[in-house]
Amino acid sequence: MSQLMKKNLMGAALLATAPIVKAAGGISEGGKSQRGVNHLTLEEAPLENITLCVPGKSMTGLTGDFRYLPDRVAIVIAPFETNYVKLTFIVSHINALDDDHILFLTYSQQTSPSPQIPTPRSINKLKLDLNTLEIIGIYNVSAFGMEAQSETRIGSGNPAPRVKWEFDINLDTSEIPTMMNGGTDTIYMQAALIKKTDFEAGKMDSMILSEMDTIQFVPNECPDMMVVEEGGSPVRVSEMCASADGSFGICNVNTTK
Repeated sequence: MSQLMKKNLMGAALLATAPIVKAAGGISEGGKSQRGVNHLTLEEAPLENITLCVPGKSMTGLTGDFRYLPDRVAIVIAPFETNYVKLTFIVSHINALDDDHILFLTYSQQTSPSPQIPTPRSINKLKLDLNTLEIIGIYNVSAFGMEAQSETRIGSGNPAPRVKWEFDINLDTSEIPTMMNGGTDTIYMQAALIKKTDFEAGKMDSMILSEMDTIQFVPNECPDMMVVEEGGSPVRVSEMCASADGSFGICNVNTTK
């Protein structure tokens, strides 16, 4: 499946010089922002054996399960301390669907100065470089909705529900240091949603995408300061850990063991 995805993406890149047309449903580039209709949101949350470096005091959205993070984080990779660190990715929102869809998570070690695939339906554009793009996860999203609701004394359910998708990624702490030693310590990630029939037909221009998130790998411990934007001033880092049982909070000497 991942090879087919890569083939379809590369094939769609050949269409980049084709005229951009209005997408189905009247949504086009520059249209009103509607999450789940013309864009997705990608968030990361710590899950297991992980130490995260987060710029400033930007750790927000504390819930019973996760603390959502900003679009740029760093992950401490300490070789040989553990086989993997686990990060959860959350895609919001997927609206009620009449057709089966494919949701996928991709990353690249490089960005592209301009979109390599036209995606007129999506406000967010594909910013990843296709030559180094890899697919981490591909998920089937079956058609779903809500049965017609009877009116009650307090109202009725909205017949168009929406869901968040959460999927866990094991980051290999034996392979990533090799990549870091080769001069690459940063990856860029995006999620995308596409109708299954369009995917099978190679019509990748119909997908909607999330914003691009940046993940940097740092050796052994968080730096004191972290650059959040190119050309910007470094900001002080807040450190956050998740233990082997998935509990997260303030880091201490035993947190990631």
